[in-house]
Amino acid sequence: MLTSTSAAFETPVATGVLLVLLAFAIGEDQFRHRIPNALILAGLILGLGLASLGSGLSGCVYAAAGALVGCTALIPFYLLRGMGAADVKLMGATGAFLGPSGALLAAALALVVGAVLAIAIVLWRLVEPRSRLETSAAGEVSAAWRAVATVLVVRKERFPYAVAIATGTVLTLWLRGSLTSLMAALGLG
Repeated sequence: MLTSTSAAFETPVATGVLLVLLAFAIGEDQFRHRIPNALILAGLILGLGLASLGSGLSGCVYAAAGALVGCTALIPFYLLRGMGAADVKLMGATGAFLGPSGALLAAALALVVGAVLAIAIVLWRLVEPRSRLETSAAGEVSAAWRAVATVLVVRKERFPYAVAIATGTVLTLWLRGSLTSLMAALGLG
């Protein structure tokens, strides 16, 4: 059950703004391999502002707690070099829209989606033509060496983690019924 403070995060306006923020973040991450700090800061300010408009100071505190939880959930993965600082900051901005429990759920789902994407990339690379990997003098690569070489190649690649964050967030919004509310507000549901 939603409290009156968390109800401010369920507005169609906040949901729509969050989805637009995530769409821009995905675009930037996909094509430029970075998420601008200005975009993240704008998202954080909008999340805090919309929460303040909906619930006053308690809404702002709730949004700030969500931002803190969002960042904190991904910091260990940044420290292990599993993702960039912008990904952590994006999860924080997202948390400002979702509140603490929503931020934690979205971060957990984003980590699951990110793991699935990483496995899919490794599997995709395994079926790519062999010319991409080093071959032995005889021109053959054992299956074990190919798998190890693929993991080493993929480990150095960066994939746009904003996709995983957005997917985890959209799943959270769907589970909370926020997407249904947005669709109804737009006259689509």
